[in-house]
Amino acid sequence: MTTNIKAKQLELLLHDFELLSRTAMIQMQITTKLLNDNTIESLYEEAESNEIIMDRLEIKVREEVVFTIFQFNPIAADLRKIITYQDLTTNLERIGDMLLNIIHFLKKVDLSTPYFEDIKKLISKMVQYTSEMLRNAIFSFSNEDSHIAYQVIEDDDKVDELYHQIGLSLQETFADKKLSKQEIQNMINVNSISHNLERIGDSATNIAEATIYLTEGKDIRHGNKQ
Repeated sequence: MTTNIKAKQLELLLHDFELLSRTAMIQMQITTKLLNDNTIESLYEEAESNEIIMDRLEIKVREEVVFTIFQFNPIAADLRKIITYQDLTTNLERIGDMLLNIIHFLKKVDLSTPYFEDIKKLISKMVQYTSEMLRNAIFSFSNEDSHIAYQVIEDDDKVDELYHQIGLSLQETFADKKLSKQEIQNMINVNSISHNLERIGDSATNIAEATIYLTEGKDIRHGNKQ
């Protein structure tokens, strides 16, 4: 009986993780849509509702992790996976926060001016790369596939490079120009969007590193490759 209850508890953790993952990907899809058209008001309302769901799920998983450890005293393999759920849900919740930040910045920014034509392309690439990193990081954990997890970690370099490109592009585009208040605000918003996307890449990398720890028992954080 106890074994069956423990299995059901682990299934509950998996279910909540999958729901949190799906909601994070929906937020990413909303971000992509708003980058192309930031006038769709219904998407902002949906994003705010999704953020509430993600916050509640993160709290729920944290409580379930504590309950599972306390109630069932899991063996080492199960314990490692349970702790990994906690790490992953924390990172997914952070990703949700950063996506909502981006969505708020998109509501205020005007990327339709000629000044931002090339920069918008770079942001679109960043959104594409971070979306792929997040999807692959979730997939790597769900399927315990460390090969894909390592690929996610490598892909973070592409996101970092785009982040630096956007910073340089903003400097080159506006360095010698007299800017209006709106242009200054746009600059700040664009920089904030790229900064949050870079951090999403970091959090997706954290998920991939947690997957490697789960599947290989290796902690490769902080440059530790041993």
